Amino acid sequence: MTIATMLGFMTVFDNELQIEADAVDEARAIRALNIVQKWFEAIAAGESEMLQRYSTLTTTANTEVSSWPSGLLRLDSLWYVDTTQTPNLPQWQLEPMYETGGHRPSMSWPESVVLSNTPGKPRRYYATGPHTAGRLFWEPVPDDAWTIRYYGLIAESDYTVRTGTFAYPDTCAPAFAQEAAKLLRIGRDDSINDLQRQATVSLGAALKACRSWWNDDVGARHYAEAHDT
Repeated sequence: MTIATMLGFMTVFDNELQIEADAVDEARAIRALNIVQKWFEAIAAGESEMLQRYSTLTTTANTEVSSWPSGLLRLDSLWYVDTTQTPNLPQWQLEPMYETGGHRPSMSWPESVVLSNTPGKPRRYYATGPHTAGRLFWEPVPDDAWTIRYYGLIAESDYTVRTGTFAYPDTCAPAFAQEAAKLLRIGRDDSINDLQRQATVSLGAALKACRSWWNDDVGARHYAEAHDT
């Protein structure tokens, strides 16, 4: 679906909009769609594995820290990728650390034996979150430029022209168009909080529809850890 189609949907919610090609409201309408998209992604970021995508990053040799991937709003998992194979395949999932600093002294046996401060391929990570100063800390410190695949919610680019392609499922388009049309009608004394609350309801419903794409039977229980009690 193109942004031109989305603009056409907006005229259904407000037939006074002038958003044809090069019309007076076209640029504002596209900006309104961008705002609604950011609201939608903010809601989706709180839903585990929702609208998940993946990409890769590369560590730096003898450097504990990597920058947070650009546009990554929610981190679901990290995997070490074996680039010696064709195709490159994930080899193991990195385990998250929930403390900052002094990781190895606090490890219990047998982790204290298996893992060490010797540089090598990353096995664990600590994440500081999706912001401009966000970082990923590795353990052990990478001894080379290793490839790490990350899964999560990655922000889509802003729309700039009507010929662009809508980034999300078509089922989300009516909710986007509805909320964008409301934004264009907002006045100086109107409450933006009321508009955001209404948008949360309509965009949340669109997000729920995205969640239902896979409706498989309930699987068997799987235990990842063995217990002796």
